[in-house]
Formats: sequence, structure tokens, C-alpha cells
Amino acid sequence: MTATVLTLSRVFRFGGRDLDDPSPDMTPAEVLRHYARLFPRMLGAKVVEPVLEGDKHVYAIKEANYGDKG
Repeated sequence: MTATVLTLSRVFRFGGRDLDDPSPDMTPAEVLRHYARLFPRMLGAKVVEPVLEGDKHVYAIKEANYGDKG
């Protein structure tokens, strides 16, 4: 009997939008830097641990909290 290896695809979620994985060879941090060129709000953001949704790993990209202006 042969074991089947299932490779899950990755999705990166930012601001309610799902972004495709530009390359499965890239680390999540590299994907963040890749998309930060298109979405400047990602500068200073971080990628949190993925959650499993169906057949995908969904990585949430969280913006940095700099606090309130005062």
C-alpha cells in the first residue's frame, strides 16, 4: 500500500482579500515582502501561523499597530 502525499495550497489574506501564493518556494516572510510592493500598508506587517480552510493553508497578514495619535 502506498501512502498518498497531499500538498496543500497557500493563500495569504490581507484586509479581507485573498492573495495567491506567488511561489510555493518562497517563505511567508518573502511573500509578505513581495506583496508589500503592491500594498504599502503591509510594510511593518507580520504573517501569523496558518489556519486550515478546506484544502488550503490560509496565512493572515496583520498590519502593525502603531497606537493612536495623541
